[in-house]
Amino acid sequence: MYHLISKKNMKKNILINTILMSLLVVFSFSCKKDDAVGGTNVQNLSGDWYVKVNGAGNYATAYTYNTSDNSSTQMWIQSTGIKSGTKALGVKGKVSVNVTGQTFSGTGITNVNAATSTAIPTFAIANGKIVSNGTVGPQSKTPTDLISFDLIISGVTYKIEGYHKTGFLTDIP
Repeated sequence: MYHLISKKNMKKNILINTILMSLLVVFSFSCKKDDAVGGTNVQNLSGDWYVKVNGAGNYATAYTYNTSDNSSTQMWIQSTGIKSGTKALGVKGKVSVNVTGQTFSGTGITNVNAATSTAIPTFAIANGKIVSNGTVGPQSKTPTDLISFDLIISGVTYKIEGYHKTGFLTDIP
């Protein structure tokens, strides 16, 4: 009797193992692998920046980031809080980029932040450059990227320069 139960259990175990192996094979072939996540075409130019106007005043935040079509020839530049004295210089628009040279520029850029007729309708960017590890965080002294460009509004040029966000709280203005 013991010998019969053992054979039944053995057949049952073989059947269960066969079913489990079959399910494992089916599921392993049916799983879709996700594509590897990568960066954007302008990732070396993108980021959060703390900038000053003409080397004076308080730091303001500027942003550079990719376009929705992930263009390798354009990026967005945005800074709604920069000021020269009491004059607000808030801009947002697409600029042309040279990813390899880490440069950017543009003329007649439509300011999509222009909500009223008193806002800045268009602007230009000249001499835009990002220098990898071109500066350090003001408090942490951590190497970080430098951004500089000329913001031209109604014929007046404002020199914008600053540093890439380091991630250290002490470097947040």
